[in-house]
Amino acid sequence: MTTQTNKKSNFRDLCRNFKVSKYAKIFGIIPLVVILVALIIVVAVGTKGGSYTDAVGIGIDFEGGTILTVTLGRDAIDNFDEESQKIKSEIEKHGVTVSYIQQQRANSIEKSSIAFRYKNISRVDKEVDDLNTLIRTDVDNLYMDRPGNVEYESVSPTAAQDLLSKAAIALVVSVAIILVYIIIRFTLMSGFAAIIALIHDAVIMFALTVICRVQINSSYVAAMITIIAYSINNTIIIFDRCRELMKPLKGQRNIDYVGIGDEAVRATFTRSVYTTFTTMVTVIFLAALGGDAIREFCVPIILGLVAGMFSSVCLATPLWAAMSASFDRTREKYSKRNSVVYEKKEDEEELVLASASNGSSVAKSNAPKQAGQKQNKGKVVYKYSKKNTTFKKK
Repeated sequence: MTTQTNKKSNFRDLCRNFKVSKYAKIFGIIPLVVILVALIIVVAVGTKGGSYTDAVGIGIDFEGGTILTVTLGRDAIDNFDEESQKIKSEIEKHGVTVSYIQQQRANSIEKSSIAFRYKNISRVDKEVDDLNTLIRTDVDNLYMDRPGNVEYESVSPTAAQDLLSKAAIALVVSVAIILVYIIIRFTLMSGFAAIIALIHDAVIMFALTVICRVQINSSYVAAMITIIAYSINNTIIIFDRCRELMKPLKGQRNIDYVGIGDEAVRATFTRSVYTTFTTMVTVIFLAALGGDAIREFCVPIILGLVAGMFSSVCLATPLWAAMSASFDRTREKYSKRNSVVYEKKEDEEELVLASASNGSSVAKSNAPKQAGQKQNKGKVVYKYSKKNTTFKKK
């Protein structure tokens, strides 16, 4: 009982005393390390296998090609190496190169299979279908006791490019709409910080996907858009708290944006942790209990939740604080540099109101105006010192 109480108090103390600005440099280095590891894996696997697209894990949805699935039941699990090599040799007799082999476990052991991926050697759809039909027939002949256990799915390069362009448009449009919303709702600096955090989520999610060897296909794009929407929700909650703390300081100079950011993160830290954790638990169960199609969607979601949580709490607020402080300094320097100074010619006449103890009278003076004296009605000529122009005031 005492141990549980101490854990709760330690977590509460962490939430109350957490200063994201204190570890901002470390938080900035972590994404760079993840990206570097992903690049090393891509170079190593691509150099060894001869194809960098296979090293990244680009699916046939985006690259084009054919996936041949052979249902073998228990043999697909117990004799995976032997069966996969036998089928691979039969496929490559037709002049294609198998670049990807995956064991696919099903809820029912009898439905377990092995998937083989290879690029199409022709751009003509009829020629591709004829070749795939011939390959399927030859592989099917290897298992005469299991007729109809071979299936294939083919995507042409044109369809793959069309899908890739539409996926890119969907991502760009969603990010642009989010940027406009945040700028209207909060500030310009909040919008830029949020978009940088979203770009971080997309890049880190991609890097973690490469590290974990997850295939990148249309399900991955759906997962990425989902993570962008989920991650921006956490960021908006923190920025909303920053806006509340900024209201009493409106119009003041030298605002402590770092302190405001730390306070906003502390106020929303438990909420961000709990919502991300509960969502992740559900997605993990879906990935563990679902089929291959669900797993291809859930695994990137899990990786994206980690990246989104990290960017919302550890990156977005320090970025906002640094950019807001820099913007204020730039605006102040610009206003001083472009300040307007008006100078009056010394030989001009003016009317001065003078007060006397026995009444008031109007005195006419030919002397130049002294500093601090108030101007009165009359014909006065001013000189704009910066542009060296003159104008009259009526």
